[in-house]
Amino acid sequence: MKDQTLVKVIDPLNQETYKALLKKTEDGYRLDRSFQDLSSQEPQYYLSPGWIDLHTHVYDGVANLSVPADEAGIQNGVHLVVDAGSAGEATLPGLRKYVAPAFQTEVKAWLNISSIGLVHLREVATLDHIHVDKTVQAIADNRDFVCGVKVRSSGAIVGSMGLQPLQLAKLAAYEAGVPVMVHIGEAPPLIDGVLDLLDEGDVITHCFHGKIGHPWLKNGRPVLALQKAIDRGVKLDVGHGAASFNNEICRNAIAAGYAPHTISTDVHIRNIRGPVYDLSTTMTKLLACGMPLEKVIGAVTIAPSQILQMNNWCSLNGILDRATLFEVDGQRPEGRDYRDSQGNLLAPEQFIKPFAVIQAGQFTACKTS
Repeated sequence: MKDQTLVKVIDPLNQETYKALLKKTEDGYRLDRSFQDLSSQEPQYYLSPGWIDLHTHVYDGVANLSVPADEAGIQNGVHLVVDAGSAGEATLPGLRKYVAPAFQTEVKAWLNISSIGLVHLREVATLDHIHVDKTVQAIADNRDFVCGVKVRSSGAIVGSMGLQPLQLAKLAAYEAGVPVMVHIGEAPPLIDGVLDLLDEGDVITHCFHGKIGHPWLKNGRPVLALQKAIDRGVKLDVGHGAASFNNEICRNAIAAGYAPHTISTDVHIRNIRGPVYDLSTTMTKLLACGMPLEKVIGAVTIAPSQILQMNNWCSLNGILDRATLFEVDGQRPEGRDYRDSQGNLLAPEQFIKPFAVIQAGQFTACKTS
């Protein structure tokens, strides 16, 4: 990259979009808005704060379904991946001490209410693996790494346990002073019972899943229990996954004024080769479903950083600590199709494609650039 390059900056912290020169200095890269003679030019690249994927599975080599953090992260423009419940209190040390440090991508974790995490995929079908006191202590001991409690609350996972895993997750989260991320899907339990337990700051992931019992009306408006949850300050997270994103439900909700708060992938070994691929593919789908580009960028930068209480994440002042450069154009990435979890094809007109990251003053090209 040249020592200075014209970029279009999307700054969600100040809610601005503007042109600037990205300049390389002895200390790193910074933005210069003072130029006058280049204002008529159209930049090839956009620049934003570093992207965050709030729902991933990166306990590579240990937990069921996980992928290497850099494949979900820095290679595709994502600075921070948050593992969503691959580890529980008994298995957290391995993720933090051995797996996360092996990658360039920063990692944080939602701690599974099941002590064993995703060693298998029925982790809360019995209460034998749930230890609230140990979970609370693990969060206290790892508060700079653990951002909240993850619980999966759908029929294929909870079995006969119903709402009990979620109730225990809420108890642990309350005692630890952190939010809950709840996976929703097929009943039982019925979605109203799940939503009624959530409070301000909690996160509903897989918010646009297309399974029977989803919380959306045909006109795109939420069912009453979801509307009440949103009014209480509960956050909507995409969590695309292999089975948890429906184009039509998403498009209708956005048209009705209910865009997601955060965009995430739920990337794992069963979807990283499709339909998820990476965060930019999911972002492109939300763009195609009617979410404005500035809102899409906000949903992978400032919105997740607020949930994670990383208040300085989106600063673009001075030497850039973390930023993502990307293109938005009409050229489809080679070999990529855009389908939802039911196989329904989406035909985007514009594609978001990561080009490079700036991380701690260093410029690194993405694998797709």
